[in-house]
Amino acid sequence: MEYEFYADVWFLTNFIMDSISLWVAGKWMKQRIQVGRLLLGSFVGTSVSMLLFLGLNDYTLYQICVHFLVNPIMVYLCCRSRCKKEFLGQWAVAYLAFIMLGGVLEWMMQGMSGKKYFAFCLAGGLLALHGAGKVLGYLKRERETIYDLLLVTGEGNISVKGFYDTGNLLMDPLVNRPVHIIRKKVLCENVQQGKLPVRLIPFHSLGQESGLLEAVTLEGMYIMKEGHPLYLSKPVFGIADEKLFQDGRCDVILNGKSMDN
Repeated sequence: MEYEFYADVWFLTNFIMDSISLWVAGKWMKQRIQVGRLLLGSFVGTSVSMLLFLGLNDYTLYQICVHFLVNPIMVYLCCRSRCKKEFLGQWAVAYLAFIMLGGVLEWMMQGMSGKKYFAFCLAGGLLALHGAGKVLGYLKRERETIYDLLLVTGEGNISVKGFYDTGNLLMDPLVNRPVHIIRKKVLCENVQQGKLPVRLIPFHSLGQESGLLEAVTLEGMYIMKEGHPLYLSKPVFGIADEKLFQDGRCDVILNGKSMDN
């Protein structure tokens, strides 16, 4: 049996699916992804996939190359991973999105006379991904932990609640330390009185692609873990506006590397 291969249709279909999968993965990870990088990753991934499809006679080898070569390249180009651990997490989430969208589309198109209902099947695939994102978000919230914190300053100690966020991996390039995010009003008086020197550090999170964040360094911080407290010396805190703490559960967003000490 022979099949007609339309390169333009194949390329456009896969490019759209790759772009949607990467975009959905970014939503699941709550990571801001630049449109240009998303399109670059999708274009490179789809182009390499097409070259492999046309150049390889072994379909199994083609699948292996796509899953373990092309997909990681797309994720890396799109998400700008800062470390190996972050990249593996991004790849796992994006891979799940690729598999789910492709599987749902194939299943729906087989049951609905194929390409004629592609748009409807695509919508169904997006709804399935949205539902999966809700489930992953719920599971992630179940793993999120709020700790009692004791901030040590030269003027005394401050007791606050801290939310451990594995997605906060911001680093201070000056001292190479993790940056925790603190509600502005907590240190407002100390900052205004000049008791805490303020400096600026670059960031590309917190709802925008890039910018400068006011930061201070405290004497220390105790994280009251079960069994024994964890002490961090000279912790760095980025000062954020109230809108980042709308739920009122905490005053500090702990860095994802807090527990590595």
